[in-house]
Amino acid sequence: MNQTDQRSPRRSRRLTMALVATAMILAACGGSSDSSSSGGSGATASDGMFDLSGTTLRITASDPGSLTAGSRYVFDRLQQWGAELDVIELSTTSGIQAIVARRADAGTHGADEAILGVAEGADVVAIGSPISRMDYVLVVKKDINSIEDLRGRTIAMSGPAGFDTLLTRLLMRNNGLNPDSDARFVQIGGSGERGAALLTGNVDAATIGVEDWFEVRSRTDDLQLLVALGEVVPDFPSDVYFGLRSFWEANTELATALACANLEANAEFIKGKQGYIDFALPIVTGGTAEGIGDSWDFAMSVDMWPQEPAGILNSGGFQALADSMLETGDITSPVDASKIVDLSYLEAAAAMGCGRG
Repeated sequence: MNQTDQRSPRRSRRLTMALVATAMILAACGGSSDSSSSGGSGATASDGMFDLSGTTLRITASDPGSLTAGSRYVFDRLQQWGAELDVIELSTTSGIQAIVARRADAGTHGADEAILGVAEGADVVAIGSPISRMDYVLVVKKDINSIEDLRGRTIAMSGPAGFDTLLTRLLMRNNGLNPDSDARFVQIGGSGERGAALLTGNVDAATIGVEDWFEVRSRTDDLQLLVALGEVVPDFPSDVYFGLRSFWEANTELATALACANLEANAEFIKGKQGYIDFALPIVTGGTAEGIGDSWDFAMSVDMWPQEPAGILNSGGFQALADSMLETGDITSPVDASKIVDLSYLEAAAAMGCGRG
């Protein structure tokens, strides 16, 4: 398995700062009922519901972005309930590779990683999602006005098996182009690095996270958003929490607590833009209040943080992604995506009142 898009570089110091910032915000927000604030409302229905003392979770994660900061809310809640988190930096391996090699218990990365794992024989399941809707956009130079105009152009990618690469290649194929011969793909790195390559003019196009687009567009008038991938593949899942089925089954309280924190985060984040900006700004490296606010607007427009388990993890969307990965050659055998999605932990957490308090 090749490394998929890591979105941005991971640094343990930044992650520690992110967790500290999340804890401070959770404490500072108190019990405010002001609908304009979010990112932690003090007491919730789940307080005291879980005792994770003595539980350790080794989880891989990327630096939080303007939309993916929700994973840090989840991590902080697990720590508040007593879990010890070992957040693992990745360099040359993907989250699924770390899990299969037993270097990690779980990961929070693109849904394609879970599908890759199953395609290669791993019994991987997804139990939640920090962002449930596709957040990638294809950004191009101003003289590119259609997918057909990508012919002969240079396109930045994270790597041959990156989620961004898969989506770009699929888009080209669906518009009559051969991605292997009609354009030149160059490996740049995560979404932030690809955005920087666009800014410097080193590439003509790149599929990047929408939050990176909001930051890029504030710095130049030479680029434009050509396609929002969520409009082309609306049901495709984005990032998910995944791990081996055996791990979740051996740690059901931890899995249910993670699902509970997922529901709580979603409920908090939809309360209001300013509250989300206050939550995410100290966490997102290089983020701006304007960019984070734009990301929140985008999130609300696509129902990024659903309140119901089946909205958080869409089995049909997983199947559509798996079928597309088979079509593009990213996997070589069909995958039954319904076996990847396990809603039982989200459903149990919802029944306990998580996300409702």
